[in-house]
Amino acid sequence: MPKYQLVNYKLTDDLYLLPTPAGAFYAVSGAEHEPGRQLLLNLFNYTTSPLADAKQLCRWFGIDDEQQALEQLYRVQLKTWVQGYSTPQTMLERGIGKELVDLLGQLSSIGKGLLVDWNGRSLAHSGMDDETAEQLGALCADLSAIQRRHGKRLERYLGLPAQGWAAVDAYGASRVGAWPLFIGDKRFMLALIGEPRLNRTEFISLVWLLNNRYGNTATDS
Repeated sequence: MPKYQLVNYKLTDDLYLLPTPAGAFYAVSGAEHEPGRQLLLNLFNYTTSPLADAKQLCRWFGIDDEQQALEQLYRVQLKTWVQGYSTPQTMLERGIGKELVDLLGQLSSIGKGLLVDWNGRSLAHSGMDDETAEQLGALCADLSAIQRRHGKRLERYLGLPAQGWAAVDAYGASRVGAWPLFIGDKRFMLALIGEPRLNRTEFISLVWLLNNRYGNTATDS
């Protein structure tokens, strides 16, 4: 019979955890509960990135076994969804205003971004006038309705989870893209004109701000 070696997971000392851009995207790309998403959202509940601790990991994952919690963290790390820092990282000042405008501009190759609720009402926009933002918001409201009606069908029958919608050019590059963001019990749509730049730290900051404003936040303890 084959022999299996028991893995003993250990935490690296004194690392402060924060999701990567890919982890931030995964955290808010759906509402289904699973261990990886649960960890990432818990990390975003703080205003300062928390210190990695086995007992705290158990609380975040909702389990009692420390080795099982460390194994779950290892799996999240393999997917490059979480990163460790030697010093704590701090969220931008609380508020939905100038911070959002600055962040949205950094997420587009031409500095044009919009954040709306699922009814198309604008929370903030950057690089465009109010009329353009209003029209793009109306488009986002329509895309939100399509997401509600067809998102599950695309995943079930075609194996294509609809994590975003885009108008593309002849080469397949996005000219206008929109991505649903699931924050607590709220639903938003992020729209970007030009090529999206969701792999930037500004996207982490955007999700962090929104989660602290609209998600189920924890205390920094």
